[in-house]
Amino acid sequence: MYLLYLDESGNENDAGDQYFVLAGVALFERQTYFLTQELDRLQEKHFPRKQPIPFHASEIRAGRGLWRSVPQSTRSQVLTELCTVIEKAPDRGRHLFGVAVEKSNQLYGEKAVEKATEEICRRFDICLQRKYHESQDPQRGLIIFSEGRFDARAKVWVRDFHRRGTKWGAINNLADIPYFAPMKESRLLQVADLLAHAVWLMYEKKDVRLIRNLLPCFDTKDGTTHGLVHIGHSAVNECTCPACYSRRQPGYFGPWFS
Repeated sequence: MYLLYLDESGNENDAGDQYFVLAGVALFERQTYFLTQELDRLQEKHFPRKQPIPFHASEIRAGRGLWRSVPQSTRSQVLTELCTVIEKAPDRGRHLFGVAVEKSNQLYGEKAVEKATEEICRRFDICLQRKYHESQDPQRGLIIFSEGRFDARAKVWVRDFHRRGTKWGAINNLADIPYFAPMKESRLLQVADLLAHAVWLMYEKKDVRLIRNLLPCFDTKDGTTHGLVHIGHSAVNECTCPACYSRRQPGYFGPWFS
């Protein structure tokens, strides 16, 4: 079984944000323990003999909350090392996914969140289908969301996608309705938080520093980055974001990473 840990970034109702992002990491069930251990070791390195400290990417970057007294150089190093831990996890059992929804008058608020959830479910299901068809590896998937504003509705959405399918077709490989857990109590949801923040920074701020080395880890087939999706009015032939560009030029992420 593969477990997909998801978190969000950006505010779907705030006109000040152009993008809403849903992103996370899918891990083979036996790999979850090892990635959690690596994050625990990272805390022990920087903050030995302390209670578990949640790695919340936006708070680390801004120096808020628990990170207020931590020097900026240490905070930057922690973010870099978090990305390295994700990057170096065995890629056979690790796939990254992300959806950046470009908000508009027609796509905002709850509609933007539902659209992102539908797209993530579809991409995760396609990844599991590919494992079966290419390697005869029958795997099921389970989705774990970070607790937030959409708990009850996300359960309904995913259950409906599973039963009735999406507009692209049926979803066949999800084992159950999604589950929810506090981000501060799950290292893997903290990984999802970092990924969502990195994708949001790339689209909202054109800041690729966090995601630069992680982009090749998104679910890919024949050079096309299927695990990263840009939805919105500018996601057309001329869009130069990595998600759109790799669909036109497989194997390349485009000018944002030149």
